[in-house]
Amino acid sequence: MHKKKWTFRTVNDIPLRYKFLLIYVVSILLPIIAINLFFYQRTSADIKVREQENLRKSIDRAAGELVGMIDESVALSRMIAADDSLYEALDRTYNSPVDYYNEYHLFLRDKLTRYMSANILEVRIFTNNDTIQTGSHYIVMKDQETTLPGLEQLNRASGDILVIDYEEQSGFSRGKRISVIGKMKTFTSYATYAKYSKIDLEVNRIFSILNRETNSLQLQLVDGNNRPVVSSARFPSEGLSSSDIKSEYVLEKPLGNLAYLDGWKLIGVADTRHVDELLDEARYSILWLAIISVIVPSVLIYFILRSYHYRIRKLSRHMGKVRNERFDLIEIQEGRDEIGGLIRTFNMMISKIHSLINDVYKLEIRHKDLELDQVRTELSMLQSQMNPHFLFNTLNALLVVSTKNGYTEVSEIIKSLSLLMRQLLSRSDNLIALEEELQFTTLYLQIEKFRFGELFDYTFDIDPEAKGKHIPRMSIQPLVENACKHGLQARKNGRLIHITAKLNESGLVIRVIDNGIGMEQDKLRQLLQDIRSDQARDGTHVGIRNVYRRLELFYDGDATFSIRSEQGIGTEAEFHIPTDRL
Repeated sequence: MHKKKWTFRTVNDIPLRYKFLLIYVVSILLPIIAINLFFYQRTSADIKVREQENLRKSIDRAAGELVGMIDESVALSRMIAADDSLYEALDRTYNSPVDYYNEYHLFLRDKLTRYMSANILEVRIFTNNDTIQTGSHYIVMKDQETTLPGLEQLNRASGDILVIDYEEQSGFSRGKRISVIGKMKTFTSYATYAKYSKIDLEVNRIFSILNRETNSLQLQLVDGNNRPVVSSARFPSEGLSSSDIKSEYVLEKPLGNLAYLDGWKLIGVADTRHVDELLDEARYSILWLAIISVIVPSVLIYFILRSYHYRIRKLSRHMGKVRNERFDLIEIQEGRDEIGGLIRTFNMMISKIHSLINDVYKLEIRHKDLELDQVRTELSMLQSQMNPHFLFNTLNALLVVSTKNGYTEVSEIIKSLSLLMRQLLSRSDNLIALEEELQFTTLYLQIEKFRFGELFDYTFDIDPEAKGKHIPRMSIQPLVENACKHGLQARKNGRLIHITAKLNESGLVIRVIDNGIGMEQDKLRQLLQDIRSDQARDGTHVGIRNVYRRLELFYDGDATFSIRSEQGIGTEAEFHIPTDRL
């Protein structure tokens, strides 16, 4: 238990910056590096396995084509060995060269040409019948130059067919030869002279087969004596350095297990530059992937952690100031996360501390201001009551003259003005029924309607249950007057005021809505600041400020007052009285 507490205490003692750094290194950086290294090793191994498989397929394909060429030649050799008419013509003893040439033109000249194909360079028959004239496809073995190449090997071989390679020193097409030689002894009745077939493979065809795979594999054909026969153009011995050869990329493929192909094989050496290019591409791709996968999370985490660290440091510094009795607000963009919530809570706490400290002093000043406002209001009312009989007698005289002359509209307005003045001067109570306040407001609206005519109109939406609720006197009419003066006066037509009173579970909500010019948000904030301040600015918006102060005076701050406005659309003034204060 003590060890566990000590461990947590140790973690708690680490500065926040180093905790973030530790989390980043252990949880992000090292796993990304390890994953990319593992991915690179697996990718490299897969590339090598895939390339080795491709090399095996390439050498198998080349070996298959070479074996096909040889098998074609072996089959041709056996077909020649099974032609009894050819045996009879070659085993005959000719009396003179003329007799041979007659036979040659009639039968032997075109006998072997029908066996020619793209894979076969030449087909010849060797014999020791000296009555035959050497030429074209038929050779008489008289001396060393005309002796069948590989004859000794063929005689030592257990079979009748043998594949040999040698250098042709005579004739028009000298150079490397790969030939299939075979004994012609099928028919014992024609055995007076020895006869052998020799089929030369097309070396260029073999060379093209070996060079077909040069992009990835260099091939060399090796005979039974382990001597190179034909190599591709870039086989290591002809241009590829030993540093390019790796043991895992050297392949051998036997051409078959038949006696005449005993020891023949293909040796393939991979061109490692191709594999290295693939590995380099994989390395660069994984390197860029690693860089991106490190940089993107690192940048993201840097900004996130910087945001956290910066705001927590700010909060810590301001909390340190609180110890020194300095109650400064944290003036930064808080954000909507948990730290932002802490900062907002801290600012709220500091604001309340300010309020608690200052309320003791401000409360007395505020009460004195409210009392002074009441005295001023009462004084103003007293002054307005000076000689009211003179005012009412004058209005009555105007009413008599208007009625006598048929000025009906003027008479109605004078009546409304008289009633408005009587209610304004005669009532001294401060809380009246909502219905009476609405009647008083209606009188004022009728006068405004007379002033503006068809350009002005007003509507009421009053909850019947709310009419009997009591509200401060002169709490709706000043809002209506302010709407007419500041909102509708600049509008040319379609001026409308809508008054609503709704009673719900939370209390009574009264709204005065106009479709006037509205105001900008900066101006609205300044207006709200002015009406909530202890002193009015330049004597403006006195009516709205009086409504706000009356609500605070009668309801001790439980009632709320707000104004919403949008430029070009209109303004809405609202106050809410809680149910328990009605």
